[in-house]
Amino acid sequence: MSKRDELIEMIESLDILKRYQKFEQVINGDKDLKRRFSEMKALQKQLVNAKTIQKPKAIDQFQAAYDEVRQSIETDPMIETYLDLQQELNDLLKEIKEIIETEINQAISNQSVISGK
Repeated sequence: MSKRDELIEMIESLDILKRYQKFEQVINGDKDLKRRFSEMKALQKQLVNAKTIQKPKAIDQFQAAYDEVRQSIETDPMIETYLDLQQELNDLLKEIKEIIETEINQAISNQSVISGK
């Protein structure tokens, strides 16, 4: 098994990734959340259109409605947990990337020293 395959297998076996994927499945299957996401998208489009045609009252109205729906989504305990897990995963993947880059750079440096370059 290659180092790449080992790394992929290690990442796929992480408990945090499994929890994240479970939350993702639950969220994707939640009809109320889907409805709120759709509502937020529609409000966002209306807000962009109002800004394009420069309608200050409509902008304020759509912005307030958008903020309200967004707040209801962001404060949902399931979404909060999902976003926390997403942040933890992103941090972990950044660390893995930095470790790989460091190892590659060291290998290149060592190779340059050995070859006399």
